[in-house]
Amino acid sequence: MKYFTYLAISVMVIAVISLFYLKKPDGQPWLSGSTISKETQQIKEQMVALSTNTLNQAVKGIHEAGNKVTSSISSDSSTITSSSTIYKWQDETGQWHYSDSPNPHGKSIELTLNPEDITVIGAEDTSILNLESSTNEMSANAQTPSILNPESIKKLFEDAENIEKKLEKRNKEINNLSVL
Repeated sequence: MKYFTYLAISVMVIAVISLFYLKKPDGQPWLSGSTISKETQQIKEQMVALSTNTLNQAVKGIHEAGNKVTSSISSDSSTITSSSTIYKWQDETGQWHYSDSPNPHGKSIELTLNPEDITVIGAEDTSILNLESSTNEMSANAQTPSILNPESIKKLFEDAENIEKKLEKRNKEINNLSVL
């Protein structure tokens, strides 16, 4: 198999070299250095033209996409600007209210917001605020673990320290067994 491979490669090399010496009917060799150079130059020019065309198409596509994004942002900002007026008023108890419509029962202060000054953040879980957390209830619920109960937090830390000590003790026992 090894000799067959050498033989096949040798035949191919001889065939390519013979193209430099064999002549066409017009007297020109089938293959020459200048022919290879011309063909290479033509292929190079075609590749450059193709890549330039592709690059121009990509730039045009990016430019169009940028224009679409810009127009959508400007149309979104126009909607924001039209609704950026809010109204503020205070009720009888002194509580301030903010709304996109004026107070139907009294005087409102009109405020105009700049959309660039508004920062939107995700809402957090506020369910803990709904719990009634008086000090009497905390002492009454001392048995129920809660983050509102300082005793349960202290017990949680003590339990964690005890578990850490037990794990260290077990690791030492395992190391002692592996040494034996």
